[in-house]
Amino acid sequence: MFTEWLKSNQITDLIKNVHDYHPYPTATEREKWENVSDEAANICIAEAEKYLGFQWPTLTAVDFMAFMRTGDRKAYEDNHFPRRKALAALVLGECVEGKGRFIDDIINGIWCICEESFWGISAHNGVRPVEPLPDVEDRYIDLFAAETGALLAWTKYLLSDELNKVTPRITRRIDIELEDRIKKPFIHREDFWWMGVTTKKVNNWTPWIIANVMSVFLLNEYDQIRRAKALEKMLRCLDSFMDTYHDDGGCDEGTTYWGVAGGALFDCLDQLYLASDGKIDFFSDNLVRQIGRFIYRCHIADQYFINFADGSAKINVAKDMIYLYGKRIQDENMVSFAAGVPSSACFCAEALRRALPAVFNFGELTSYKSEPPYLKDVWMDGIQVMAAREKEGSSAGLYLAAKGGHNDESHNHNDVGSCIVFVDGLPGIIDIGVETYTKKTFSSQRYDIWTMQSQYHNVPTINGIMQRPGREYGASNVLYSRTDEAVTFSLDIQNAYPKAAQVQYYNRTYRMNRGKNPDEKSSIEITDTFSFENENNVISLNFMMWKKPAVIDDGCDMTELVRVSIDANTWFFMEYDKKNTKTAIEHCDVSDERLKSVWGDEGLYRMVITRTVPKEGSFRVRIFKD
Repeated sequence: MFTEWLKSNQITDLIKNVHDYHPYPTATEREKWENVSDEAANICIAEAEKYLGFQWPTLTAVDFMAFMRTGDRKAYEDNHFPRRKALAALVLGECVEGKGRFIDDIINGIWCICEESFWGISAHNGVRPVEPLPDVEDRYIDLFAAETGALLAWTKYLLSDELNKVTPRITRRIDIELEDRIKKPFIHREDFWWMGVTTKKVNNWTPWIIANVMSVFLLNEYDQIRRAKALEKMLRCLDSFMDTYHDDGGCDEGTTYWGVAGGALFDCLDQLYLASDGKIDFFSDNLVRQIGRFIYRCHIADQYFINFADGSAKINVAKDMIYLYGKRIQDENMVSFAAGVPSSACFCAEALRRALPAVFNFGELTSYKSEPPYLKDVWMDGIQVMAAREKEGSSAGLYLAAKGGHNDESHNHNDVGSCIVFVDGLPGIIDIGVETYTKKTFSSQRYDIWTMQSQYHNVPTINGIMQRPGREYGASNVLYSRTDEAVTFSLDIQNAYPKAAQVQYYNRTYRMNRGKNPDEKSSIEITDTFSFENENNVISLNFMMWKKPAVIDDGCDMTELVRVSIDANTWFFMEYDKKNTKTAIEHCDVSDERLKSVWGDEGLYRMVITRTVPKEGSFRVRIFKD
């Protein structure tokens, strides 16, 4: 796409030079900053005041080495990221207030960061970390080296006059470090995997890094020819990223990563749009549009999203970025979603390239009153993800999401055939998400982690065998159909299991029945139809839940009834055949802070329905509200 565009377009003819590129007001343009809404200004100043007299955390070699020694990323990251957050907050506070109150702390932050041996984090020390400390002669650009470069480039752009009044050596130091750590490596290296040259299997790293490197070159490269060549290379890198997407725009990395995948793609394209006065405009491209729509297609209710892969069930979305994306692609659903979805994210938690438009657009966005679209049906055939809700335009009632795909997706979990069920906007049957990252997370031991295993997703364990990781372990015969009354999604998940499971055929069908009259209840049916190599097989259906399920003695000898109370006013039932069936309910302790931030301190529950079955047969679980 972008490479083809470059054949007939010259970036040098379209892009402004660095002196004319003026995307947002600098700190000296006081009138524009004084017109920022009072609420936005107060937020920025209050956040900056937290860092007055800030004691910049020490980054030690031993903390960096902890990743190689014990797998601990946080020892280093817990000091690395607060430095960046502090500097961004101080810069915004100074721009808004304009009194020089934060300048000395900003200078301290710039100097501390420029003194660091490596701008990245210990988990990203080279392509495949084999040494415990970074090589200062090999300037590797990881996600956070790129982010740091952009932070300093924006800091200089916004505050160069104020910093130069103290001494021009501050901004000169920024220039030197950006040249050495970002610009030269980007221009001269081809072996960074995220560029898409050495491998075509790229992911969010590509647009996330490019968005930041683009800020560096647009704001800080004074040679127009060199700048244009760097931008051309960036577009070729972005082509590698776009090539990993299906036409549906689905992000197999999940909604949590969409903000730095599809969202970062927007950051790249929007910077080009601004730097060319709209002459470089890719927002009419269908794939760009579809990639944007993914985020609201995966919205369930409140801050809850479909969270297949390494995702959190609750996320704070970058509302302003989504709002601008929706406006650029002229998608009213996306605009309404951005304005209506709740988010507690503040300006200072964002990269400055996002924080700046968020500050200036704050009044417009907050005055735009809307509700998220709450789409009735979603089907993304490329990544094989569907969603259906009982009532269009509302989070009330039943909600179902399910997936096919394969077990070598980006940030993969072994979850082919899994589902998520919500009731009245609250979690019923859940995807638990992912724990805090460690060295083990992205290693050969990834599937030793319980959150990655199929037995802790809503799929069967077959003859004691779980799903396996790998591209060959995936769904087949995937079918989807919908009407106003019902949605059906079926797939054969047999290939997600190794031969040891002795399964010849295992079809799972999800059906959302939307009750259309008072006598017909809305329900979700999960029907498994199977064929095995031998007689006497055991299937264990796993269901992960936020709240403890309870088996109800309703006096029926034929069916088991389970009630799950989500809160005092919200519950649902699960009903299935009792014959040859045992139901076990297990409590899963959750000590990980990342999981606790979503699900709380009480832990989670796994309900396992174990059934002895013959060579061929079927089994159905019915879910309904009341």
